[in-house]
Amino acid sequence: MKFQLEDIPPEGREESFTEDESLLNNRLGGETTNTALHFSDPIQVRVELFRSGRVVLATSRIEARVNCICARCLEPFALTLTSQFQVSLKPKPDFTPPEEVELSREDLETDFYEGEEINLSPLVQDQVLLTVPPKLVCREDCRGLCQGCGRNLNRETCQCPERKVDPRLEALRNFRVH
Repeated sequence: MKFQLEDIPPEGREESFTEDESLLNNRLGGETTNTALHFSDPIQVRVELFRSGRVVLATSRIEARVNCICARCLEPFALTLTSQFQVSLKPKPDFTPPEEVELSREDLETDFYEGEEINLSPLVQDQVLLTVPPKLVCREDCRGLCQGCGRNLNRETCQCPERKVDPRLEALRNFRVH
């Protein structure tokens, strides 16, 4: 979604819009639905924009629906991702920064725009991708698959014999961390 700088009054402007999910799917490697992560619906975005001179403060809430495959049991499931963020948008500086720069917290909450138009799409996409958990599981207590027979332990019990412990690791069997 793009906004003209002159269309943002100092007292603020609130907008709701949707972002096409195919843009995120393309960033993840394509439109195929057989991947472990696939955005299924348009991304819902609500943004409040406030302007002070050429600096714009954007506060946003994002909601995205994603189809996943559980990392433990390999079953498909749906997940709703939500993100809230606040960013200060400033005109892109004309100078080239040195090779190494130490960033402050304020730098991490700042983004830049060029010209008189602010494009929030890349920022929204980045925020959605940052909300994806590092390990996708259908539920916290998912038991996964049996290492011996491959059965889904959430649905059935396996009859595999107890696995023998590698003798080199036997000393760690009763190890407890308090």
